[in-house]
Amino acid sequence: MPDAFSAFQIARAYGSSRFLRRYIAAKMITDPVYKISWKFISMRQKPVWDIGCGFGLLGISMRGAGLTERYRGFDTRAWKVNKGMDAMRHFGFEDIGFEVRETLSVKIPEGVTVCMFDVLHSLPPPEQNAMLERLANAAEAGSLILLRTTFKDAGGRYLMTYLAEFFARLTSWTRAGALNFPSKRDLVSFFKRRGLGIAATPILGKSPFLGELIVIEKIGE
Repeated sequence: MPDAFSAFQIARAYGSSRFLRRYIAAKMITDPVYKISWKFISMRQKPVWDIGCGFGLLGISMRGAGLTERYRGFDTRAWKVNKGMDAMRHFGFEDIGFEVRETLSVKIPEGVTVCMFDVLHSLPPPEQNAMLERLANAAEAGSLILLRTTFKDAGGRYLMTYLAEFFARLTSWTRAGALNFPSKRDLVSFFKRRGLGIAATPILGKSPFLGELIVIEKIGE
């Protein structure tokens, strides 16, 4: 699947801030989660619900790669959503929708592709458990879940990820609150007990951070 827009073309759509443009370009170059997600999205050809969309990079980049599936992005940070809308208008992607929403308030329709990247660890334990229940329910109703998270670990990549997330909170780059990285054994066991198929694959890319893509779906889908 070719890239219609380069990382730098996408970055230029995010305004005049040199820091933000460099961040966007670096994110698109070093983070493989977008291109990996495109493959699932193009195979399913179902609407995409991006929970915790941030700047909407998944939606903008999938349109740039020629994917036309309906996209809706949701995030708690209004300033990030506004930047995503600016980029949408820059490219004329008026069919992309963004909303400022709390994570647990997003309604998930049946049969969509749900993407939730680097969000789970930001939720307090009760909300995290509630979100996992909602994702399991969505998978049972026919949705495909693409969940990227970092699991508790003792290695250097985990430490780098933890420190990056910690400082992101200090600067208000992401939502405030404690970090609650889940246990891989507990998360996998939870979805298996629900009778769902689950596969976890490390996706490290060119960054020093730790992360795994969890694919959850109804068995037989």
